[in-house]
Formats: sequence, C-alpha cells, structure tokens
Amino acid sequence: MHRSSTMLATGAIAAMLLTLTPAGAVAAATGPAPGGRILYLDLPRSDAAGHLRSIRPDGSAPIDHGRDLAWYSSPDYSPDGTQIAYIEGFSVRATAAGGADDRWLVDGPCVPSTPRWSPDGTQVAFESCGDIYTVDGGGAAAGFRNVTQSALTEMSPSWSPGGHRFATANAPGVTVHRATGSGTRTVSDLPRAQQLDWSPNGRTFAVEAAGDLWLVDAVTGRRRQLTDTPDVFESSPVWSPDGRWIAFGSGPAAPPTPPDPEDPSPPDPISTASLTPQIWLMTATGAQQHTIGVPGVPTSWRTAP
Repeated sequence: MHRSSTMLATGAIAAMLLTLTPAGAVAAATGPAPGGRILYLDLPRSDAAGHLRSIRPDGSAPIDHGRDLAWYSSPDYSPDGTQIAYIEGFSVRATAAGGADDRWLVDGPCVPSTPRWSPDGTQVAFESCGDIYTVDGGGAAAGFRNVTQSALTEMSPSWSPGGHRFATANAPGVTVHRATGSGTRTVSDLPRAQQLDWSPNGRTFAVEAAGDLWLVDAVTGRRRQLTDTPDVFESSPVWSPDGRWIAFGSGPAAPPTPPDPEDPSPPDPISTASLTPQIWLMTATGAQQHTIGVPGVPTSWRTAP
C-alpha cells in the first residue's frame, strides 16, 4: 500500500483555504440542497490520527463518533447508515454509528486500509498487502478471501451499485473486478489514479489522480477533468446518495519533498499531499464548487438515520 502517495501533510494555516479555491468554484451552491450525512476524518496532522466525525452536507448537525483513526482507515457507512467499518491496527472492525456493538471482523495479512461495505451490507472489502480482500460484515470472520491476487498494488476499492463488481484505483489507472475474483478489466489508464468512488447509477467513477479530480465513464473509460489546480490538492471524492453531488477534500498543495542525496532518481514534480484540507462539495458535473467550512477529508456519504 503506497501510503506516502496519499499522505495529508501538515503545517499550513486553515485560513489559507479561503484564498485557494478549485477551478470553477463559487461562493455557495444553488439549487436543491443535498441530503444525508457525510462521514469524515478531521486530520490535523498527516502522520497522526484523525478524529472520526459526521456532518450534514450544509455543515450542520455535527456528530463526534469518539474515535481517533489513521488517515488510511477511511471509515465507511453501511448502506443504511447504521454501521461504520473502520481500521484499527491490523484489524478491520465495525461499530454501530451510535457507538455501540463494536466488533472485530478480521485481521489483514498487512495493515489494511479503505474498508467498503457491499451494497447489500453483507460484506466489507478492504485493501491489504496490495490486494483486495472481502470479509463477512456480520462479524463472524467468515468469507475472508483474497479476490484480486494481483501485483497491481490495488488501492481504494469501491463496489458497483449492484454488488457484482468493484473498482480500484492504482498506478496503471482504473480497474474493474468481478466480486467473485474471476475477471479483471482495465477501464482507464488515467495516470496516478489513487482513490475513486462508483456513482450510485453505476455509470461513472469519481477519481482522484495526482491531486486533481476526474470523472471516468465506467464502460468506455472516457474521462473528463473536474479540477486543474496546481496549488491546491483535491482528494477523496465520494458521491452523495442520490448521485447529484460529490464531496471531496481540498487544501493547499504541500511543497515538493526535498531531493534525497542518496536517491539518484529525479524528484517527483507533482505534490502528493495537501495541507489542512477542508470538505468541499460540487455537483456531479463539477459545477458549484464550494467549501462547507469543515476541516477534514470525507470518507463516506449515506442517507444515514
């Protein structure tokens, strides 16, 4: 798992976000307001825990879920919004959104990341050792299996709405796998793809690649860039339950890492981190980009109770 490629760095003042806005941004969104709840991690430091919280898309009704989690835990609401899957150490765990019934699901062969509930709420997919595994979401440690068995260094699984497939983002681009593990198809060769979320209608992926956001057609692979901001780093796109909006993290891009005198390879010219991100929203077309004024990075968006 290439955690350094998505690490969120520290050291900037949050107010900087008010002057650094994604392309096409406006002061506030118009039209029908999005609903549901956004689960997110408030990440004050890239190398420390983030606090698990949730919020309405307008920034109201905050809930503190009382957990400090590593950024790669990337917690996910269950489809009905009553459960949260998360990572703690080597363990994949689940808890009721209200904080009760915390339970262990399985330990990964390596430190796992990015747990994602299947659409029917019966399984949790997650990344570990560069592959995608699934486990029974009921807490019986059943159904634990490797469903990719590849050398692609898979990241960020996202289930199709029907639950028969899931997609991953990795260095080669966007890949779709059958949930049974019996077939794989490369949809797009989008360079430096890192994170993605499959739209509720099944037609489109929202993808973060090299600090910008893209839409990728789930069938043809045709892609359209939503942000083009060299000084701002966007990441962690998640769709609203109705598919009309996308939430994402946005913050000033971290300065490039100084060259290592013992490493002869050329330095990476593209920043792979953001400083003090805030939660932003935009429509499914990339319009009406605006911050909701909440620090952190979104990880899931459901019609939670």
